[in-house]
Amino acid sequence: MYDALLSKMDSQRFYNEQAMLITNPMARQFFINLRDEEMHHISMLHKKIHALEDIPFPVSKIIPKILI
Repeated sequence: MYDALLSKMDSQRFYNEQAMLITNPMARQFFINLRDEEMHHISMLHKKIHALEDIPFPVSKIIPKILI
């Protein structure tokens, strides 16, 4: 999930840079929309990562014969 998050962040950065460079208003809006969509994905991934990190994972699931 961290790789997906980094990929989305790179895409968001790219779209933002392009939106700042483009002078055509329609093209600029297109890149702004793509940037905003990536930001939404980034937010969702952040929430999922935090939720997964907060769930305790019993060691017995990794090594079944360990008694806790």
